[in-house]
Amino acid sequence: MKKMLMILLIASLATVVFAGAQAEATAEVPKFIEVGTAGTGGAYYPIGIAMAEILTAKLPTQATAQVTGGAVENIRLIQDGSVKIALTTTSSAYRGLKGIAPFDQANDRVAGLFSNLTQGVYQIAVRKGSGIATLKDLVGKRVSLGPQGGLGVELSDYVFKAAGFTIQDVKATFLSYEESATMMMDGNLDAVVIQTALPNPALRQMEASGGKFDMIGIPEDVIASVVAEHPYFAKIVIPASMYSLPADVVTLNSTNMAIIDKNLSEQVVYDITKALMESITAIQNSQPAAKQFNLKDAAQMPIPLHPGAAKYYAEQGVLVGGN
Repeated sequence: MKKMLMILLIASLATVVFAGAQAEATAEVPKFIEVGTAGTGGAYYPIGIAMAEILTAKLPTQATAQVTGGAVENIRLIQDGSVKIALTTTSSAYRGLKGIAPFDQANDRVAGLFSNLTQGVYQIAVRKGSGIATLKDLVGKRVSLGPQGGLGVELSDYVFKAAGFTIQDVKATFLSYEESATMMMDGNLDAVVIQTALPNPALRQMEASGGKFDMIGIPEDVIASVVAEHPYFAKIVIPASMYSLPADVVTLNSTNMAIIDKNLSEQVVYDITKALMESITAIQNSQPAAKQFNLKDAAQMPIPLHPGAAKYYAEQGVLVGGN
């Protein structure tokens, strides 16, 4: 009798242990997952819809794309728990996590989910015959830095200073990309700064209309200086074939990325990451700028990955650096 009781007790304990392990292995996914995007007219919204559809189809959750104020607000929405996943820029994620302006406090619930979703490439196009061949040749020239408050203006500030001059040393205007390209084609500007995915439609339209331009690259020492101080930027090469250029152009880029609530469990975020990466084609097809999004580069970012995302990328052999 005692032997039988002992056998039953061991069996019961084994069942409890197994059930506990099973529960741990299938940590409960939130019933609702909100994906913070931006306005409906931008790139974030269709990408967010694709992500929500993948998660709803593959996991026991109802995911939805939520219209928000965009990259900066999405950091705050993750921090206060309003959304579980959000799209943002690498610069906003880095600053948000550390509490650097425009953020007035560290947002410690921000963790990385994937990066290199779309590329924002820093492009300096110069009018043929303008006499501009290097960064320093921009001094005294008529230069549109893009829309006021845009990332192109901010990055120009970093790049120009690293090259030994400032925005005040050029004849700066702040125009839309379309207006900038038109004015350069008409001879009213010497150069335009554009911060967008490749290729930029305004420059392509300028080419199609017969406008002639070159692009100037950024020297390696300038790139190193900017990246050392602002690690959310990275070196990138614009292929000559992207526009009608005589050679490839070395420059900088900032990428868009997805962040996730750090308070979610490792298993849940692993499941989310796996679901999204196994359906990466749907994300690529959701928006033209996301065509180059890939698993290999997804784990490269300036903030720590969520442990669940890191686990998945490690299994896939694409985890690099300190993440």
